[in-house]
Amino acid sequence: MDNRSRNTEIALNKFGKYLVTEARKNLTRKNKNNTKKLYDSLRYEVNVMPNSMNFDFFMEEYGEWVDKGRKKGKNPPQSAILKWVEQRRIQFRDNRGRFKTYDSTAWAITKSIGKRGIPATDFYSRPFNLGYERLPDEIIQAYALDVAEFLEFTINELNEKYKDGSN
Repeated sequence: MDNRSRNTEIALNKFGKYLVTEARKNLTRKNKNNTKKLYDSLRYEVNVMPNSMNFDFFMEEYGEWVDKGRKKGKNPPQSAILKWVEQRRIQFRDNRGRFKTYDSTAWAITKSIGKRGIPATDFYSRPFNLGYERLPDEIIQAYALDVAEFLEFTINELNEKYKDGSN
């Protein structure tokens, strides 16, 4: 690996650490850190190959809903809401003051989410966008070169296959 790609790798690792740290802070600040499952799942990987680099960010699948919210009109899966209600030990009361079951509480919350939606938290999107804006031009240029080289390689491969007659 040449020195230029090493600097790019260092910068990408710095970006990844920033992203994980800020996303975790936002989850805690916005009181979205009930079980720490999403918090603990936040991680990134920088993979350096001879001709390219990858930056991947990982989190629990439901993190997308926490980040982007949910538009009204479609109910979330009740099983996920039931699990959340049980973890937080939330039980609504009926007209007589008796506790409802977790199932009926989850059903009511599911219906409410379907009717009203859930606001976005941008716990991940906001730090990603802010950090991405600050990425050095060198990384952006290096990435652009990687994409250009990949496209050139792919086009050459397709041209060779076309010339050979093997589709």
